[in-house]
Amino acid sequence: KWFPLGRPAAALLGAAAMVILQVVTQQEVYDIQGDFGNLQTIFLLVGMMMISYYYDREGLLRLVALYIFGNDNKPFKYILWKVCLLSAVLSAFVTNDAACLVITPLIASEFVKQCRNKREFLPVLLGIATSANIGSAATVFGNPQNAFIASAANVALVNFFQALLPAAIFGTMFNIALLYLFFFRTVFGKYDPSEDEETQAIGNARPSHYNIPTTLAEERESLALSYNHSQDPYLSSQIARERDAIYTNTDGSYRRGRHGKRSSPYPNRVPDIRIQDESNRQKGALPESELPDIPEEEEEVNKVKSLKERTIREKLFVGWLLFVTLLVVGLLAVPPPPTVSVEFNLGLVPLCAGILTMLVDTILNKTYAYDAMLKIDWTVILMFMGLFVWLGGFQMTCYPTLSFRMLKPYMNLYKVEGVLLFTVFVIIGSNLFSNVPLVILIVHQIQELCGEEECTGPLPGLLLAWISTVAGNFTLIGSVANLIVAEKARSSANYILSFWNYLKYGLVSTILILFSALPVVYFLAKV
Repeated sequence: KWFPLGRPAAALLGAAAMVILQVVTQQEVYDIQGDFGNLQTIFLLVGMMMISYYYDREGLLRLVALYIFGNDNKPFKYILWKVCLLSAVLSAFVTNDAACLVITPLIASEFVKQCRNKREFLPVLLGIATSANIGSAATVFGNPQNAFIASAANVALVNFFQALLPAAIFGTMFNIALLYLFFFRTVFGKYDPSEDEETQAIGNARPSHYNIPTTLAEERESLALSYNHSQDPYLSSQIARERDAIYTNTDGSYRRGRHGKRSSPYPNRVPDIRIQDESNRQKGALPESELPDIPEEEEEVNKVKSLKERTIREKLFVGWLLFVTLLVVGLLAVPPPPTVSVEFNLGLVPLCAGILTMLVDTILNKTYAYDAMLKIDWTVILMFMGLFVWLGGFQMTCYPTLSFRMLKPYMNLYKVEGVLLFTVFVIIGSNLFSNVPLVILIVHQIQELCGEEECTGPLPGLLLAWISTVAGNFTLIGSVANLIVAEKARSSANYILSFWNYLKYGLVSTILILFSALPVVYFLAKV
């Protein structure tokens, strides 16, 4: 609060410091940005951002939100476990980073729309991040480090399923139970409403007016208005048509708001919500008298079009969306036969899918492609570009490699104490400079961790995959997925997920889940 620099700017500042202090040369900055793994991450994020925009625009994400939240305020105990399962399952198929990128703004917008209690947002964010990391451990394509381990350590897809899928299922269930236990009073409503004064309110990072875009269309409108009220006449007309679609009934009449007023289809800006003093609010919810003039639920504000209500072109586009999604999952999940020399890359496949979807949308719906590109969150992309340089500079100090070489004689994976030391090293290393760089540094040496003999079989690779993935839950900076959740929560609901709030749960859950499932991974990896 006293120095609101923000994570993206802090990452760029750290990268600049590495260059200024000559830890990284200017030429090495370009080499780091052009690194295969770094570009793969950027391409994956951009592609999934584009695809998620089309899913939201067509109302398909709204169906998921309706399943989780319903049309009214469900008790929180029926919501939390669904969010965790959705995050874990989706991350196993489209990577943990992409899952958090799609799920976090979806859940955040529903919290804002339903004016849910602000206490509930913290366990939901923790559930999304931790479940995504745990679920991603089950498959080779669940996260970047698994894909790298499978390639460098020659671990087959079937070995991942055999050893890590049971551990991921156990870990996800354990994580849900821990969330319910850790936030017992919040989940079951066993707390005093007066305590809400001590809790961060959703969207209350600023004491005065603030704008919360509750749909992607409003988010785009807010961004466009920041560019001098949009000098692009086509964009202005496109936004106007989206307002019409939001505020107009099927018969052409304007919907009326909750106070009987006609909802204006052309507001000057996104509706403001004024935050009053916390003590005057019932259980932390936004006061109804200060809510924006939005339509009633019975008037079907957020109604999702059925297939019968869609035109043929709209049906074809929805069919294409489902087809290209299944195609991406299939290409990443099923390895090509040995006779096929084509490699389906984790970054290029989603990016190409997003570009082709943009083309199909232009052909079928005559929609300007600028809409999809505007939805890309470039602050997240810049944050990762800064992180890549900062992490690259830290690796060039050689401290991680020297530490591993010093401890390597004591990390015998055929002994209990060796496995425990290896686990502690990976946990600490993953949270000092993230799990992916750590895996890249040591994956080629893990076959030497079996005493005097070289390791045989997939045991070292599977242990490294499980420990490095779950260790990402330890702190907020332990995993890229955690940073995505924190950044999207800030941009979608103006909520600050602090390092300390994350650590209080992440430390406990990581140690309990990692060590409780470690014997399962060890036994199944040796079978």
